[in-house]
Amino acid sequence: MPALFSENYRELQEKIGYCFKNVKYLETALTHRSYKNSGENYELLEFLGDSIVNFLVVCFLVENFPNYKEGTLASIKAYLVSEEFLSSISEELGMQNYVRISGKRRFISSSVLADLFEALLGAIYMDSGGDMNGLKQLFFKKYGDRLREVVEKELYKKDYKTLLQELTQSKWKERPIYRVVGVSGKEHERVFEVECCIREYRAIGRGRNKKEAQQEAAKKVYEMLQNA
Repeated sequence: MPALFSENYRELQEKIGYCFKNVKYLETALTHRSYKNSGENYELLEFLGDSIVNFLVVCFLVENFPNYKEGTLASIKAYLVSEEFLSSISEELGMQNYVRISGKRRFISSSVLADLFEALLGAIYMDSGGDMNGLKQLFFKKYGDRLREVVEKELYKKDYKTLLQELTQSKWKERPIYRVVGVSGKEHERVFEVECCIREYRAIGRGRNKKEAQQEAAKKVYEMLQNA
């Protein structure tokens, strides 16, 4: 069957390194449920892609770092399949520029961006007729160096927000909540205070920006849960 192709998605497919035979899969992977008159959206492909991402990441870690302890691999995997990491990949691909979403929701959250990447992998799997080996080769070629850098530079250890979220989702299927509770100092010397809370656990972190304060608050709550 001749390959179907959409000019609108040419650049995206070039970035991915995969040309869809049936571009309808790609279109569905880029359709949010809020989009008007959309008969299909990315949720089913995202459900499939979530398992695919987990499988590919585990394969990469086992094949490339066989001497690492299981606990360490679990922490690395938690970061590599996290919303923060996957959304950064999605953003670099520019998927926020292609997603079909309600006009009232043009701000694309990190959660949606992560979903889009998972849906994309699900779409490639379906379009390729379930060619997992081909998808694995594509994923390793495209992101292998980046995954290796995360492991070798131990970048995963620095992301307590991800570690905490992985832990709370595993325990309770819930995510921590962050809120700014204070800002002090002059404009060029601002100190942000952010509270992180999940159930009865809460802590306040301080930093030069919101992200830094969130990380400190997450670290405190994570340590509370580890010692509970």
